[in-house]
Amino acid sequence: MGNTLGYIVLTLGLTIILIDMIKSLLKIGLLIVVGLLGYNYFFGTAEEKAQSREIVGKATDLGRDAWNLLKSERVKLQEGKYDDAIQKLEGLYADLSARAEDLRDSEALRELGKLSERRAELEEMLKRDGGELSEAAKRQLDDLTADTEELMNEMEAKGQPSPPQ
Repeated sequence: MGNTLGYIVLTLGLTIILIDMIKSLLKIGLLIVVGLLGYNYFFGTAEEKAQSREIVGKATDLGRDAWNLLKSERVKLQEGKYDDAIQKLEGLYADLSARAEDLRDSEALRELGKLSERRAELEEMLKRDGGELSEAAKRQLDDLTADTEELMNEMEAKGQPSPPQ
């Protein structure tokens, strides 16, 4: 057993060293390419200068395209972020309502009705505001999720297990 553990530690250590060496080689290679590109850009022949300018232009375009991609993905994330939260609440309310109906808990059903109305109001605000919630609406969403959690805890305390989250 001791030999096996020693072998694993040795293998892991060698792997880490190998990865560090590869990282160093890649860094050195990148520095050489950038240095050569810079030299040719300023001091090379006319052909080398043209080639270097073309490479720099392509690199600039790549950077700009990558930045635009990140910005568009961020917008997509923001647009769907609140929709998902509100949809999850809707599904949770359906599960909780079914359990409350099974156990004939009219108080929990009444509270779920109120929570569902608040959720519908937030969903309408989200649609009206183009997918973004104001700070006040974000606080309302936080309050709604806190009230939902409180109801789930009350149902659990009454012996009515809540659905998994």
